[in-house]
Amino acid sequence: MKNVKFQYLIGKNSCTQEFNFFPFEFLNKQFQMSIPIITGICVKIKEKKKEKIQKIYVGKELTIQDFTRNPKLYEKYDIELEQLADLAVLGYDRICILNYKKYDTVMVGVEKSELVVPDYFALKKIMYLMEEKLKNISK
Repeated sequence: MKNVKFQYLIGKNSCTQEFNFFPFEFLNKQFQMSIPIITGICVKIKEKKKEKIQKIYVGKELTIQDFTRNPKLYEKYDIELEQLADLAVLGYDRICILNYKKYDTVMVGVEKSELVVPDYFALKKIMYLMEEKLKNISK
């Protein structure tokens, strides 16, 4: 797994240092906290001069069409039309409402190759599965 770099996403725009292994102790500390800090993971895999980036966010996944079908979602998640329009203009069809701030809604655009999991238990499971897969590939 020497060609794999791993880092946690913190908030909307920050991340931890890169690791050459899956540091589960950060995630285990998150389980002990009452406030969500980790918003996802970023795995960078180098293969023959190409770098593949896989991001996994923790939160609620919605599509922009969900808001047109159900306008009550704007009020439920405290989102304004302008915020959603900004992400739509950038080319995103999917969004993730991050489990990050308790009272302010924070959302990010989600690309087609990126994943969204509902909670930290699902994130931990995916991390274990990725770790096993990467170990088998590097053998």
